[in-house]
Amino acid sequence: MAKSTLASKPNSVHIVEDDRVIARLLSHWLKQRGFKVKIFGDGRQAIANLDTGEPPRLVFLDIIMPYADGFEVLARMRKHKSWKKVPVIMLSSKSSEANIVRAFEAGVDDYVTKPFKPGELMVRMNRLLK
Repeated sequence: MAKSTLASKPNSVHIVEDDRVIARLLSHWLKQRGFKVKIFGDGRQAIANLDTGEPPRLVFLDIIMPYADGFEVLARMRKHKSWKKVPVIMLSSKSSEANIVRAFEAGVDDYVTKPFKPGELMVRMNRLLK
């Protein structure tokens, strides 16, 4: 049942990232692959969108951001009925085991450290969208 729910959602991806260069780079790659992209530059914008926006097929989520970090955004997503099952790939420069374990315990679907390889990131994304 979860797969049919995901398949019925628009072909959109959200990027929650305060680094404009990374956000634009991800957006470019995703648009080349036919996705509609929305960028949120901080955690507060992403949280505000939970009540007003349509859930995407996938979210790329940074950890370190102004106003609300990635863990707070993820916690709010997982508590929100229509966003609960949206796959999340956390992107972070934090590569410690403690942060990675914390992310998976909080409900993230995948964790990729920066700098990342675009091809690997797209394969990880495609795996979650199947």
